[in-house]
Amino acid sequence: MMSIDEAIKGRRSIRTYKKDEVKEDLVREIIEAATFAPSAKNGQQWRFTVLTGESKDKFTDMYRSELDKLTFDVGSSYGSCTMMKEAPVVIVVWNTNKLGWSTEIHSVSAAIQNLLLKAHALGLGTCWIGDILYTSEGIVDYFKKPWKLLAAITVGWSDANPKPRPRLSVNDVTEFLS
Repeated sequence: MMSIDEAIKGRRSIRTYKKDEVKEDLVREIIEAATFAPSAKNGQQWRFTVLTGESKDKFTDMYRSELDKLTFDVGSSYGSCTMMKEAPVVIVVWNTNKLGWSTEIHSVSAAIQNLLLKAHALGLGTCWIGDILYTSEGIVDYFKKPWKLLAAITVGWSDANPKPRPRLSVNDVTEFLS
């Protein structure tokens, strides 16, 4: 069993995946871990749309066409689109914004972190994609959801072994006051 420290320090953003299928029971297991995140007033504001196969291909095609309409620099969005096309699973993450508080995004973000760590503990690779927010209106319309789009997560069996990225030390990021 992987320790929490091993999961936190060993998790990497995976951008290339093997073509091997990810069984639904594993996807359910990582989403269940997400549902144990803390949430504002226990609102459990997270919702997930799991895409595989044809539904994933249609979504990524729509996302690419939405990107093509934009007239500003979309950074790594086309790369994210390709990554989503190649990953066996894409999970679209929503915020119900149930209470109408801007802080509800914290709840959903905590759920995403739980999901990423559980996937890593199960041997799966993931990548948290924020680029989809460039086309959030088109994506919300595509799915016809009353919620706020927060992210997409690619999930699959890693075809890469990225090295750890540099991290700032505790001293670099912390101020202790007494």
